[in-house]
Amino acid sequence: MKEKINFTLHSISLILILGLLAWYFVGTGITAATAFTYMIMVLIVVEITSLALISSTYPESHTSFKIGIIAALFILFGIKTMMPSFFIPISVTLITINFLYNFYSNNKRRKGAFKRRKNKTARF
Repeated sequence: MKEKINFTLHSISLILILGLLAWYFVGTGITAATAFTYMIMVLIVVEITSLALISSTYPESHTSFKIGIIAALFILFGIKTMMPSFFIPISVTLITINFLYNFYSNNKRRKGAFKRRKNKTARF
């Protein structure tokens, strides 16, 4: 059930990102940096919610990757102020990597190949 909620959450975030891009192209008063800032804020909320939902069912490598994505999204705010010319290309790259990984992991989970291993206790 949580996996379905997770997939729905990622699908909604993709629709929101596409909506924000449409708002940027249709609206005349918004800059690209502002649109990407809103996209990053939406993605941070979605990724934290997603991680809270499924961190116990997905493997540790998935959890580590997602924590890295969340950290990179926060780092993008610093890049926006320090190097504004790199903000949009790096944001597009990170958002693309995030969505590709989300749908890859959801498909892999559906096939049953993406499972968390049970912790083995050390025996002496």
